[in-house]
Amino acid sequence: MDVFSSLIRDISRALSPDLPKDLGDLNSHLDFILPKVIPYGEDLRETKFWLDKRWKEIREAEGFHEALLHIFGKNGEYMLALDGNLENGTWQQLGEENALILQIGVRKELFDLRFLNNEFMILTKHGDQARKGLPRFVMLAHEPVTRGRDGELDWRNIMEKLFNVWRENSLSIWAWIFFLGLLAAILYYSFKA
Repeated sequence: MDVFSSLIRDISRALSPDLPKDLGDLNSHLDFILPKVIPYGEDLRETKFWLDKRWKEIREAEGFHEALLHIFGKNGEYMLALDGNLENGTWQQLGEENALILQIGVRKELFDLRFLNNEFMILTKHGDQARKGLPRFVMLAHEPVTRGRDGELDWRNIMEKLFNVWRENSLSIWAWIFFLGLLAAILYYSFKA
């Protein structure tokens, strides 16, 4: 079954468009990708997707070399690790909303969930962060997703992985019917001759 899943994934990627190369910064990439992947996301009620996982914060800043991990535990426990140095805090879901309140010390912040699946969690801090010169998105990736064969992936490769969520799910049934029909025709004519 794993071979079949791999084949489907490869076909989906071949028949789907590539991520444009001229998108620019992380915010622009997320502005382009998020509307495509949101239909394939979960919400905060689906705690199996986000609790007790190591979420690495993805930033594009060239001078930012620290490893920032966010860990959301059961019962509202929250840990922020900066290069292995832990700060304890709390989290709580804001009612039935897809919003989180994160608290470390006396500082509380409100974040809205934009996208969530097994590999990615994308938040926006409430308010106009861009006007203040701050990043609009908090991009979190499950830590294993951030590693490649040659070490840590840069943010552009992680954007490609996020884009693949759409690529692997976006093919319509008609595209599959066309592909299978084409494959059947090729097989038929290759054995007929």
